[in-house]
Amino acid sequence: MIIARRALGDDAYGGLAVLWGLVYILGPGLFQPLEQEVARVTADRASRGLGSAPVLVTASRIGAIELAVVVFGVLMAWPLGLDGLLDHRISLLVSLILALVAFAAAELIRGVLSGRHRFAAYGLYFAAEGGTRVLLAATLAILSVEIVGAYAVTLAVAFAVAAVVGLGRDRPFVRPGPEATVRELTPALGVLLAASLSEAFILNVGPVALEIVGGDSIGDDAPGVFLNGLIIARVPLFFFQAVKASLLPNLASLAGRQDLQAFRVLQLRLLGAVSAVAGLAAVGGGLVGPWIVERVFGDELGRVDMAMLATSGGGLMVMLSLALGLVALGHARLAVAGWVVGVVVFPIAIQLADDPFLRVESALVASVAAGSLVTGLLLGLEYKAHAATGRLTSTGPKPTGDPRSPTDGR
Repeated sequence: MIIARRALGDDAYGGLAVLWGLVYILGPGLFQPLEQEVARVTADRASRGLGSAPVLVTASRIGAIELAVVVFGVLMAWPLGLDGLLDHRISLLVSLILALVAFAAAELIRGVLSGRHRFAAYGLYFAAEGGTRVLLAATLAILSVEIVGAYAVTLAVAFAVAAVVGLGRDRPFVRPGPEATVRELTPALGVLLAASLSEAFILNVGPVALEIVGGDSIGDDAPGVFLNGLIIARVPLFFFQAVKASLLPNLASLAGRQDLQAFRVLQLRLLGAVSAVAGLAAVGGGLVGPWIVERVFGDELGRVDMAMLATSGGGLMVMLSLALGLVALGHARLAVAGWVVGVVVFPIAIQLADDPFLRVESALVASVAAGSLVTGLLLGLEYKAHAATGRLTSTGPKPTGDPRSPTDGR
């Protein structure tokens, strides 16, 4: 995005920022649950020595249906306002559709890689995706290409190249096995879809919402400027997303062993650390965020803007930390509630300010605050329920150097 910003200038970059937001709302929101279910079923079959080729076939059919529905929706939305969001550029519409097609295919491959515990190949996928995008954008910039559609299509190309890299040279990629029914893949798909769409919405709606509420009162470059500020403000969140992958198995392991004392201690430590980082990020965002955005992107954002964006990113880390507890305790459906509340609060809160930037920023803060509150209350109720059965004391043990120091005599 940095390269595209420098090469395209203000006006064209705004439409590209909206495209980026739409791709990362619709792509992960719709197809990440399918990756999770493919990974789950593939891992289950592998533990029983069964091949997962039928799983990939059935998942591809489900993904194709999802893709057809979303592409149809995108085409129908074009004359109803989507054209304005994408600067009336057909090239951005085509790039959006191509990116969703490539993303859907990539998610299926990632699901198989994850289910087969091929984490080296899984990591290589992301390296190939990011590397391809940077390489293509740099090549276009060196060639002095200033066509926004050329930069937009790099999203789809990067997903496609990464998918091919993920496939690797192993043949066959999946082995034959017993037939996979739709029911085998969809017991929790509805819940996962709700959670994934809600999370993707809160994470990526900013530039799109600014384009909608700003209208003609903001410049064409405003969504791009907003996205650039968001990227800088959410650097701590990007690191937390990587750490989260290792935290969930640890919490789930403690829950599986019924070691709820250690479970609560570990989560309280996590929440304390995340809250501290979130507070520092909010202060740092206000103090040095504008300077970083100006140096990296050449854009200007105020201290309040950056502080608000950093606060919303910190709130997301807190909300994810609380949701991890519910998921680890086996209550993924409860974890969805916080995300849904956040989505509902966003369009309400966006009405409470006058300045377009402040409207979106305050709505993001209100959204994650409401979602965190609901998730925290639900987790608190879970702790009380376990305390009532005697599996968890009302005060809990004092934190020790080892979170696995339970009081059950082991």
